[in-house]
Amino acid sequence: MFRSLKLKFTLAFGSLIVLLLILLGVFLIDSEARAMREDIGFSAFNFARLSTEDVMQNYFDYLEPGNFIPFLRELSGILRQNEDISSLRIVSYKGMILFDSSEDSKELYSGVRTLDDIQSLNRVQSNYPSFLMDSGEVIYIRVNDDKSVEYLDANEKKLSPPSDRQSVLDIVMPYDNAYALIYDISYRRLEARLAQARIQIIAGALIAMILSLMLSFVLSSGITRPIKELKEGALKLGKGDFKVRVYSKSKDEVGVLARTFNKMAKDLESATQARVYQERVRKELELAAQIQQELLPEEKLKLKHLDIAGGLIPASEIGGDAFDYIKMGEGRYLFYLGDVTGHGVAAGIISSIANAVLYGLKDEKNIKDVVRKLNEVVKAKTTSKVFMTMALTLWDERKGELQYVNAGHPPILYFDASRKKVIEVKQQGMALGFVDNLADLLKVQNIKMKKDDVVLMYSDGVPEAINKKGDQYGLARLRRIVQNAGNDLYTAEGIKNAVLSDVVEFIGSKEHDDDITVLVLKSKI
Repeated sequence: MFRSLKLKFTLAFGSLIVLLLILLGVFLIDSEARAMREDIGFSAFNFARLSTEDVMQNYFDYLEPGNFIPFLRELSGILRQNEDISSLRIVSYKGMILFDSSEDSKELYSGVRTLDDIQSLNRVQSNYPSFLMDSGEVIYIRVNDDKSVEYLDANEKKLSPPSDRQSVLDIVMPYDNAYALIYDISYRRLEARLAQARIQIIAGALIAMILSLMLSFVLSSGITRPIKELKEGALKLGKGDFKVRVYSKSKDEVGVLARTFNKMAKDLESATQARVYQERVRKELELAAQIQQELLPEEKLKLKHLDIAGGLIPASEIGGDAFDYIKMGEGRYLFYLGDVTGHGVAAGIISSIANAVLYGLKDEKNIKDVVRKLNEVVKAKTTSKVFMTMALTLWDERKGELQYVNAGHPPILYFDASRKKVIEVKQQGMALGFVDNLADLLKVQNIKMKKDDVVLMYSDGVPEAINKKGDQYGLARLRRIVQNAGNDLYTAEGIKNAVLSDVVEFIGSKEHDDDITVLVLKSKI
């Protein structure tokens, strides 16, 4: 097994490269973890120092008089400024918990809660801010007049600065000798960064192994017998003589190389003929992409009680996303957004079929019947490996009511204008083309839209968009954009543009592999 010099050289060289990369990766991960851990603790402490006054002022202005909702809104705005703060507690000098953002997210707790340990109570009653480290140690912080920082224990004896291998679990900030704020710190950002780094190291190790194998193969091939005949054949091939062949009776590496050369010459001969065909296919793909684009609504639908806008940013190849506005008669309109698995011509054809079928169902009065009949066509005309997800809404212009059905699609986002909050509307459903009878698996949800309420349908290409750094756009960022646009009373067109422009800005110059599609409905009544 190991008699081959080429195999020995390949294994030794590849193993050395992989080992060096793993050691380097471990060192880099450890260095980055320590730097980020220190940065998170320092940033959280500065944020706590700067925000304590604002939080307490809002507490006195809103929460203490009993205005919970305005206080929660102001507090949320403050906490959004530091993504590493997971929750905040306001505690009295005697240890009574007056507010806990992790538990009082909907309404203020009406009972009595107190700190459950002496150590926490001592920290609350101290004159100095304090850190709780992951080792259980409590470190008090004294900021001198010259802005220098001293680290103390409970007896005010000086301590060494915390190690960058330690994590700060929470920060207690005293206020006016009567209150204290406890900032709980999250290290999700650090964990995500480390997980990504590990994946990159594994990928780098695999790439390095492949490259080392290739390099060792090239080097070891240099010690085999001369390949003069192959060189002469290559020169002829370079001049366009695709009939040239190299003959070798050897069964070793040179013989294999000679036979590979002959196959390459034959393939190149075929390739010259195939280039014309490839160019024709490229043109046909461009035409297919153009046809798919033309299936989208050409004109904006104008309704008295509903503002509608949709947009699609296609991927680098033909995708499977589609959306449309279809008048169903009697003041009812069907709005849908669908996504076919995969890419290419097949996905584009299926989305086109679905669009045509929906136009043929304009006389249906029940949205579940629409989905059921569409599923029958998709199931009958596609393979078991292909399916289509879809979010469908049926708008009744007379009642101002929206019916929503989810066929395996990402949940829609609903901006409640009265609460100024974005809600993720999760609904039971299964993708089109999976089962024969889909109607029993679907649930219809009625949404009574009020003035300035917004419904956003989107394809998975939005939250799954990735930038050059490998970061994912994510649902949280999408919710934030919708909430900000809704609060600023954007039109449906404005909300659509805000979402699409933010995704494009996030991706940057990186090519996206999936269509990015959104459909926005905003109530005018």
